[in-house]
Amino acid sequence: MKKIYTLAAAVMLGAIGAQAGQLFVVGEATQYGWSLDDAQALLSTPENDNIYTGTLYLNGEQEFKILASYEWGGTEYGAAPDASLTDGKITLASGTNDEGYGKIKVAEDGNYLITVDTESLSATIVKSVYQESKVIYSSLFMVGSATAGSWSVDNGTPMYQNPDDPCEFSAMDIELNEGTFKIANTLKGGGTWNGKYWFFRNADNENLMALDQPDDLQWSIVAPGNYNVVANTATCAISIKPADNTGIADIEAGEAPAEYFNLQGIRVENPSAGLYIVRRGGKTFKTLLK
Repeated sequence: MKKIYTLAAAVMLGAIGAQAGQLFVVGEATQYGWSLDDAQALLSTPENDNIYTGTLYLNGEQEFKILASYEWGGTEYGAAPDASLTDGKITLASGTNDEGYGKIKVAEDGNYLITVDTESLSATIVKSVYQESKVIYSSLFMVGSATAGSWSVDNGTPMYQNPDDPCEFSAMDIELNEGTFKIANTLKGGGTWNGKYWFFRNADNENLMALDQPDDLQWSIVAPGNYNVVANTATCAISIKPADNTGIADIEAGEAPAEYFNLQGIRVENPSAGLYIVRRGGKTFKTLLK
């Protein structure tokens, strides 16, 4: 019988996902066009910092490209010469200022899971299973005195998108200090401190987020420690709970339903051997599957 072994605090990993690389999607195919203030970030994965991923709504037969920074004049990625999106795959080329590559198009309107490999210069762009509403955010960033990056928006703690439910974002087992934080939905725009780029604590319910509200309400962390933070941009619900990583216990598989996440907080439907974060019966802990 398969067993799950929770890890003792002595062998806990450090803060998960404190930093991540970003690529930025811009173009007429996006909901914000060529605005760099609004450009959404694809986040690099902890397993491979050359691979970036995120889900966004794209307009069919409209052009877009991918930037390595949220400023013009840097490295840009697009279609390699004579390449086009075929069966969800495309060969990329890099260049600058629209030179050295072509723009990318998808055939139909919809939410697309975009994965970019900057080492092999390739990408997959496939329609998401989730099509209930337009996905306008591909990543979120926690910013504030409670976070490792303090009030630097560029050093915000990334919240990773769930590819199965792309309105859900999580930062799992992250170290938070005593202090406060709010959540930016873009990096460049967030740096302007314009309220439309921020989710704040709802004035009436701390378990809800409020976009672009007049008061700069933030969530407070009273006890320093490791936390799991999960936010949903469709329902505006947010959960901030201490991560339970203490003790060693044998838990036989099948005792209670369990949700498995990789170390970047993305849900895994069929976990194989390896290290995971498990949510079971209201508790969250790291586990090693053998």
